Amino acid sequence: MQPLGCALLLLLSLALLPAAPAQACGADTDCMLGTRSYRIRLPPLPAGGARIGAILLAHGYRDTAANMMADAAVADAVIGLGVALITPQSDGLSWNLPGQPGGSRAGIDDMAFIETVIADATTRFPIDPNRVMASGFSAGGMLVWNLACNRAGLFAGFAPVSGTFWNPLPESCPTGPATILHAHGTEDPTVPLHGRAIRDTSQGDVFEVFRRYAAWGHFGAPVESHAADLDCTRRTDAQGHVLELCLHPGAHDLRPVDVVRAWRELAAIKGW
Repeated sequence: MQPLGCALLLLLSLALLPAAPAQACGADTDCMLGTRSYRIRLPPLPAGGARIGAILLAHGYRDTAANMMADAAVADAVIGLGVALITPQSDGLSWNLPGQPGGSRAGIDDMAFIETVIADATTRFPIDPNRVMASGFSAGGMLVWNLACNRAGLFAGFAPVSGTFWNPLPESCPTGPATILHAHGTEDPTVPLHGRAIRDTSQGDVFEVFRRYAAWGHFGAPVESHAADLDCTRRTDAQGHVLELCLHPGAHDLRPVDVVRAWRELAAIKGW
């Protein structure tokens, strides 16, 4: 065969080869949603194509989704539960929340963004949309409180860690009561339990947040429990939602044990 014929045959053969798949997003690569993104880490998937649960974990102020995903202790703890870990990325240094210092930023709707993340992740990956828990640390915990108040039906439950609302506190929540399992260190200097002033605003008092939410949601009498280094107060409403505050003698820490405990409690509440 002449050289030209060989070249044409080679080009034809290459054209018939299947295209190399685009790099899938995951723990080390952003899942892009327009100009926004999230990362995801999947556990070993069960046989038979069964869908798995997931924990969305929102980062704190000046942190990133990539850093949160790279926290081996957190990632290993979540994957050890057999569920996916999803870490969304804020637009800027932190989440855009009501009452924050300097006021809310125009054009950034983080409630809608988190909805989009869940819709994309449950479409792109074998995740059961009915078994997703929202958790977050510090400013991410503040995001979780706002999600619980404004997107209660989007998640099976909420597990804020060392977060609260910015003042003024909401008097009620438009999407109804939810299961909220909150963990907080009693020696937290960054988000103290009674809050602190920052520039032109202040953090909400965690105890007042719980008092208001319990009254508005018609939660029952508190029941106290003590396990390991946790002192917990739990209330339940007529629909079976649980409102729980668990305190530990720590500072401003994201402890994997608190996320794991919240997931296991939520699974018991839901009967998974």
